Amino acid sequence: MPLTIRPERETDFHSIGELVEESFLNIAESDGDERDFVTRMRHHPGYIPGLALVAEKAGILSGYVMLTRTAIEGDGGGMPVLLLAPLCVPPRKQGRGIGGRLLREAFVRAASLGYGAIFLAGNPRYYGRFGFRPAVAFGIGHSMPVADKYILARELVADALAGRGGTIVLTGHTSCGTAVHSPIRRQTVSRDVQRGASCRI
Repeated sequence: MPLTIRPERETDFHSIGELVEESFLNIAESDGDERDFVTRMRHHPGYIPGLALVAEKAGILSGYVMLTRTAIEGDGGGMPVLLLAPLCVPPRKQGRGIGGRLLREAFVRAASLGYGAIFLAGNPRYYGRFGFRPAVAFGIGHSMPVADKYILARELVADALAGRGGTIVLTGHTSCGTAVHSPIRRQTVSRDVQRGASCRI
């Protein structure tokens, strides 16, 4: 039976919660509330049901990705864009291309809804395979206490970010305990970001 990518349903919520827990269980910098984070985001104004996707095979969930609406702040006003967090595949199912399938389907669906770009905090070596580049390469700043190379962006529409400038809203929109676990003054990045683990920004 082939792998199916589809939007989450209310009947999936418990299984998604277990999948998220399993995906973050052995990440040293996890603060343990990723399951609660996903639940909270379903009540956030930026929640888009059609962009919270599960990977399913034979009735079993094997991956999850959530994209929520955020904005680029600047002189031109808040341009609506998307924040990707989390991307989850349990360790026992990693290495099968499930994360890539989820990402590619998310790109297609997001573009069809009129969104021009996606932002995330994560490993550039992993996400670079899917067209993500440092946000600063597009002239977009951020206020996260991590090196610029970890705050990434991908245009869904050619030149969607060209000449935009401004600052991507990450802090305040959500928290990022798994991406930034150490005090701001240390300017360090936790091991899960370095390893390419999913980050719930």
